[in-house]
Amino acid sequence: MEWETIFYREENGEVPVENYLDSLPSKHAAKVLRSMELLEEFGPSIGAPHVENIRENIRCLRVKQGSNIFRIFFFTWVDQRLIMLNGFTKKTPKTPTDEIRRAMIYRDDFLKRKGSERK
Repeated sequence: MEWETIFYREENGEVPVENYLDSLPSKHAAKVLRSMELLEEFGPSIGAPHVENIRENIRCLRVKQGSNIFRIFFFTWVDQRLIMLNGFTKKTPKTPTDEIRRAMIYRDDFLKRKGSERK
């Protein structure tokens, strides 16, 4: 069974991952979307180098194109759903703590509004 991808939507209607993808050149966005399709097909157990566990049920989809490094934070939810939280272009060796915090805030908001049942 394939996984279903859901983009987190803020209460004001903004969709952080869509906004991020829209900010990328089309070639880069296509590469990220292809990686999301692989994630849907194989699930988060696809592992390294595609998926990295960050913390507290936050994972990171890792995408590289040339010298560009793209990251999409997500978590798993009920019935094989992947909740895509936010994305960024990695420019430093360490994952920025602000991006991790943002993902955790989005996850907590999603669970508060939709229900905390997770798998």
